[in-house]
Amino acid sequence: MWVNKLSIFLVAITFLTIVFCIPASGREITVDDNGSADYILIQEAVNSSSSGDTIIVYPGFYNESLDILIDNISVLSESEHPEDTTVRAFNISANNTTVNGLRISEQLRLRGHKSDFWYDNIANCTVKNNILESGIVAGSGRCYNSSIEKNVILNSGIHVYDIDEPSDFLISDNLVVNGDITASHVYSNCILLNNSLLNGGIGVSECYGCNILNNYISNGTLSGYGIVFTESSNEVENNTIVNCTYGIFLGWLTGNNEFYNNTLTSNGYGIYAGESGGNVFSNNTISKNNIGISFEGHPSDNLITGNRIELNRQYGIYVKLIPYGVHEEPYNGTLQIYNNIFNNDICFFNDTGNYTDNYYAVIPVNNGVRANFIELNTTKTTDPNILGRHCLGGNFWAKPDGTGFSQNCNDWNGDGIGDSVYTVNAYDIDYLPLVSISEQDQPVFPVADFSSNATDGYVPFSVLFTDDSQNSTSGVWDFDNDGVIDSTDKTAVYVYPVSGAYTVNLTVNNANGTSSKLYPITASDRPQYTLTEAQITANKSNQTSPAIYGDNIVFFDDLGGHYNIYVYNLSTSRESQITFNDTYYNTATGPAIYGDRVVWQEYRSTIPGVWDKADIHMYNLSTSTEIQITDSGQAFCPDIYGDRIVWTDIRNGKADIYIYDLSTSKETRITTNESYQGDPSIYGDKVVWQDSRNGDGHNPTDIYMYDLSTSREIQITDDDSDQYSPDIYGDRIVWADWRNRGWDIYMYNISTSRETRITIDKGSQEYPAIYGDKIAWVDSRNNNPDIYIYDLSTHVETRITSNNSAQLNPAIYGDRIVWTDCRNEYKQNDHLYVTNKDIYMCTVSEAEPSLKAPVADFSANTTSGNSPLKVLFADRSTGEPVYWLWDFGDGIYSRHALNATHTFTKPGKYDVSLTVTNENSSNTKTIPEYITVSAENHI
Repeated sequence: MWVNKLSIFLVAITFLTIVFCIPASGREITVDDNGSADYILIQEAVNSSSSGDTIIVYPGFYNESLDILIDNISVLSESEHPEDTTVRAFNISANNTTVNGLRISEQLRLRGHKSDFWYDNIANCTVKNNILESGIVAGSGRCYNSSIEKNVILNSGIHVYDIDEPSDFLISDNLVVNGDITASHVYSNCILLNNSLLNGGIGVSECYGCNILNNYISNGTLSGYGIVFTESSNEVENNTIVNCTYGIFLGWLTGNNEFYNNTLTSNGYGIYAGESGGNVFSNNTISKNNIGISFEGHPSDNLITGNRIELNRQYGIYVKLIPYGVHEEPYNGTLQIYNNIFNNDICFFNDTGNYTDNYYAVIPVNNGVRANFIELNTTKTTDPNILGRHCLGGNFWAKPDGTGFSQNCNDWNGDGIGDSVYTVNAYDIDYLPLVSISEQDQPVFPVADFSSNATDGYVPFSVLFTDDSQNSTSGVWDFDNDGVIDSTDKTAVYVYPVSGAYTVNLTVNNANGTSSKLYPITASDRPQYTLTEAQITANKSNQTSPAIYGDNIVFFDDLGGHYNIYVYNLSTSRESQITFNDTYYNTATGPAIYGDRVVWQEYRSTIPGVWDKADIHMYNLSTSTEIQITDSGQAFCPDIYGDRIVWTDIRNGKADIYIYDLSTSKETRITTNESYQGDPSIYGDKVVWQDSRNGDGHNPTDIYMYDLSTSREIQITDDDSDQYSPDIYGDRIVWADWRNRGWDIYMYNISTSRETRITIDKGSQEYPAIYGDKIAWVDSRNNNPDIYIYDLSTHVETRITSNNSAQLNPAIYGDRIVWTDCRNEYKQNDHLYVTNKDIYMCTVSEAEPSLKAPVADFSANTTSGNSPLKVLFADRSTGEPVYWLWDFGDGIYSRHALNATHTFTKPGKYDVSLTVTNENSSNTKTIPEYITVSAENHI
């Protein structure tokens, strides 16, 4: 890409030299300080010259400060050896000036003649084959279309600035020792080509269009920089940079640079990108640096592809992405990294979130909100990758010891893409990692994988982990990434007692190698809730099967000897009877309410004494009117949402789901399957029910859903065990599930198609109800039915009832839960105690923690002695801790122990700490150098 551009430029320079520097006629004027030539002083020869003249300077020392003010003259050494022809100082202020073969002691200046307010422009000057002891400056007068070539610059450098009009400027084949090449405010085609800088660097500031090609840079002196950019957009190709603090440094507002085929080796940072975006790094070799490439600050939309990033001591790529300032938003952009060869002990390290400078506000990576995203692969295509294999995808992940992922990953289809994804860290995944093993040489490697029932929750946070790895013979879990093996079981439960961000590490093995997977877990301090319980009914009859909407609670009440439906209004504290029929109600199927409408299933008799006709009825609380919804005589289990009522109907000889629209007075049959469909629930356009079409008879049942807006039926569960009692709110469906050989509560999110296990206790959890983020159910873990809730927003499970009687039939609206409660008895006939069912309600609200934070404290029976020293540590903590973690300072920890005994085997001074936790928070006490162990005395 550079050949054509460079050829055009060199042709242009040659043309300009022919046109401007070789006149049709011109004199040759000689200068010799011994008096044998035309002039003794060079300045005299210059002053007497005319356009087109050439001044030949014989060897000697000329203690002059030359000013070139006449256009189109050349000053050349006679010997063409700058070592023997020295001039003290040189100022070029004229067009078409050539200086060749001189040694110049003081700084050479290319600057136009000063007018009243500014310097004049000059153009087409050539400084070539000189020794410049104090360097060269081109600027202020704006020097255009000029070249600085094949010079030796000592203890200074080449400095070009203020070229702001279209022109060419060539800095080529110079040797700079103990100096730099800098360009500032250059908006032209400035080419830096084939220069060697020893103990120097290249600095570019506010430059657009500079081409930096084929330079060699070592031991950078610009604060350790090899090449440093500020507010610049340039192209950098085929440079070699070694032994610098920063090989390439991209600073403030530097963007849209292109870096190709550069070699950066043995530097502190190969490339450092701060506030820099839109850059392309391609086909570079970045090796043996401390860090290969570092992205810090807020770089955005950078592309790293086709590079070899190898043998860097600390990291191949280091990332710490943060916004610029506390009050400023970060750049939106993607850091895309693909088709690179990594071969480092740590190839990629994402350290975002650990930045400690107060000037910056840390942001997470990949959080979906104004974040810098990281992509470790591109879309899979059939283009050859960097290894010459068949497909382009992600990166090649190697380690110098041969244990890298790509060195040990299978590729059975031979496309050059690994058969499993590579989890680089807890946040970043290469979904198409490159591999190099041919199909015939592939051993079977293990592939680590696992799942968890939750990824964030409140301490003490209990998480169920399941090993889903392939081709493994054994595996070890490190749940808190402290380097200590916590379990070797395929399925394990771990409790996080202390709030914080943890990384789970599963490492699996077989005879051919190991594989690991990392995943983040977040444990937070548990919020506290205030539970306000109220008894809604108190008369000596049975009230059961409540439902709630807003301030109204509806329920069955057998006051008077048989059941009727009542409503209690919380705002007025008034109870009203809705039905007065001498009929029969199945209390297992309670009333349902939405707004001011109550629906229920009611049996009526066509034959005296026989309740043989079941239909759905509705009562309007606003108008105090009752209507009959069905007349099939076979309708059961109603639910209501808005204008729609759903129920189970067996009019066709089997149970189907029907719906009635109050606004259109239209009834619709939803299911036509030959099996049983029952217990429907409705929210918006979606109806859910339990369905036995995949079982035998009524068992087992699955959960199904019907979308009224699309007329589409969807199977929600397909497990072989029973799922029943569904409820729905928004896009969430809950039900009771037997798949773990005990009833658990499960949830399905329609939007994400994700199923979640809500309860993991071995007791029975059934009859769920959902509203918003809260799920309520009946729970038997305490040997009697209690009401529990789970908050999806906080992942907190809370026990609502704690008495020893039975609590049943929960319903929920907002922060209110109602249920049937059997705690009350009354005395009948002076001696017989009768259980009385009442309606209770609990209002749940978040409150300040009632349990204070624990305070860690401990003591030891001895604090010094000879090795091996056995010490008994005693806990003195307050605040009712439920978890203890001892750190003895020698790499050994003790968990789940109130008091701990530990033996120190090596001499030294040891810091001891104890962390204690209760359900509110945790606290740590550390005593520095608490234990002193001396070497055992031998007499």
